[in-house]
Amino acid sequence: MSSRPTTPDLGRTPVELQFQALHAQLQRVRAMQHRHSDLFYKLVSLAVPALALMAALSMTETLRAVALLIPFFVIWVGVQSAYFLSYVVLARVYATGLEQSLNELLGGDALVAHRLEATYLFPLGGPQFAGVPLRADLTFIGFITIHFWLLGAASILLASYRAWQLLPLLERDFPPASYYFPALIAWSLLHLVYLGWYFGTRYHERRVMQLVRDAYGTSYDHA
Repeated sequence: MSSRPTTPDLGRTPVELQFQALHAQLQRVRAMQHRHSDLFYKLVSLAVPALALMAALSMTETLRAVALLIPFFVIWVGVQSAYFLSYVVLARVYATGLEQSLNELLGGDALVAHRLEATYLFPLGGPQFAGVPLRADLTFIGFITIHFWLLGAASILLASYRAWQLLPLLERDFPPASYYFPALIAWSLLHLVYLGWYFGTRYHERRVMQLVRDAYGTSYDHA
């Protein structure tokens, strides 16, 4: 009984082997992109009803202290969604290099997904912040991102006001509650500063872009 070979087909030309290797990597990175994009939207879809439920519970007499958890929950959702977005961007950066290299082997523009993403979503080479392109003709993903930013900020402000109403009562039964606002401010600033640096400078994203550019001669001018 013969077994399938585990080594490359040596009967293929170097160009065919290169195409095979690049195509396999492209399939893998697109699967990673789909996975983290799916996780991103599942998180948002679950977080919104969870937030609505927490807000309703915070208005009851028995579970009113839930209001104190809402700001921390919103910050966690924001950071976790940013983490998923970072993987989507990583996959796009890598896929752009692979598709351009495959197009060179094919002698045309057979693979244009990276160009469609740059136009419809946000450009990798142009100015953008956390998926929001900084241009007048704002894409829909940029609009919906700003929408959720405003929703999250409003949720934190309203929950903080509710917490301010409840703290005098809660501190009598649980004295550490007096540190609630210092802890919330410190936690918020910690994440806000890091996310502002990460997406503002795009330091790690640009490092990966340079690695792909060095390996494949990739251009991100229209990607």
